[in-house]
This record gives sequence, C-alpha cells and structure tokens, in this order.
Amino acid sequence: MNSQWIRQMRKKRGLKGFQLAERMQVSPARISMLEKDEARGAVTLKMMQRAAQAMGCRFEYRIVPVERDASMEKPRYRISPRQA
Repeated sequence: MNSQWIRQMRKKRGLKGFQLAERMQVSPARISMLEKDEARGAVTLKMMQRAAQAMGCRFEYRIVPVERDASMEKPRYRISPRQA
C-alpha cells in the first residue's frame, strides 16, 4: 500500500506532528505511529477519519473498478416487438 496521505496533507496544511496531535487529542508519538501505520497499510478507517477531520478535511473511502466488468452492470430489460 505505502500511502502517506496523512503526512502529505499535514505538511500541506502547514502542521507539525505535535500540532496535529493537539487537534486529535493524542500524543505526538501517536501521530508518528499513525503515519507509520498508514505507510504499512495498518491504519484504521476510524483513525483516518479523525486525522482528516482534525486537519479540516473530509476522508473518503471508495472502491473503484479498474476494468469494466459485465457482471457488475445493471440488467437491461427490453420490450420485444411482440410485447409492444
């Protein structure tokens, strides 16, 4: 995974780790661990949400298809000429 969204946004917002810690009401060591957890794919969605909110952001969690999958499409019903 190796994401660093929290660290990148924290820096973009001009926040030091201890400032984010104050906003989240956690220790500065917890912010360091949070950023490391995210980088190794072990951060919880709840902590991502808390961090985003503390930085004045919105956290979005989405699953987006890479390829078009016919089994995922809505069935389409057509009226045959006999039924019309």
